[in-house]
Amino acid sequence: MVLVIILSYLFIFKTDFFILSDIVIIGNKKLKYDSIVKASNCNIGENIFKINTKKGQENLKLVPYVKDCKIKKQLPDKIIIEIEERKEIAAIEYLEHLLYIDNEGYILEIDISKKDITLPIITGLNIVDYKEGSNIFQNNSIGNLKDFIVYGEYLNILSSIDEIDISNKEDINIELNNGTLIAFGPLNNVKYKLSFLNEILKDIDNKNIDAKQILFNKGENPIIVIDNR
Repeated sequence: MVLVIILSYLFIFKTDFFILSDIVIIGNKKLKYDSIVKASNCNIGENIFKINTKKGQENLKLVPYVKDCKIKKQLPDKIIIEIEERKEIAAIEYLEHLLYIDNEGYILEIDISKKDITLPIITGLNIVDYKEGSNIFQNNSIGNLKDFIVYGEYLNILSSIDEIDISNKEDINIELNNGTLIAFGPLNNVKYKLSFLNEILKDIDNKNIDAKQILFNKGENPIIVIDNR
């Protein structure tokens, strides 16, 4: 029995049969292969039984773009890393930076170049402390911005928005990609107002109406302005 244990130990740890030779990554689009491997602590040439997959998963989840992950050993010499990435959905303009966030409010990246982007830009938001990986929705001062982002994505409205100005919490102003201005009012009844806005946008598109403004802050029913007067 002792001899069997010794031989098993020698076979597992003292031969090249279980030396990691291949790391396969599935699901990554934004993150690069090398950065994932580095964060996972899986090293080519290491004995596969010495690799702590639980610790590797914990390290990977510290990467802002990683929403979830799984590291699996495929004996004798392969590791498979499955990645679920967070997706950039909007950018917050703050000081000289752009903070890219996902639909859960996590800051994925801080960009100082302010390059041209196709995401909606949120302006007028006061952020006391921020860093990659922190969550801006935990800031109580931003009200129902989370509902606006999440439901706006669900209705596919966000993709048509150029800027969301929330500097005045009682009168949110939105500019669409086509130049239409929307006076949204305060961030209350967000789902109802976004659903209403979605139907209006569909209607003016179907009727080929050149709407200059859509006003939600002039009474119970929104007003569509079709000229600049």
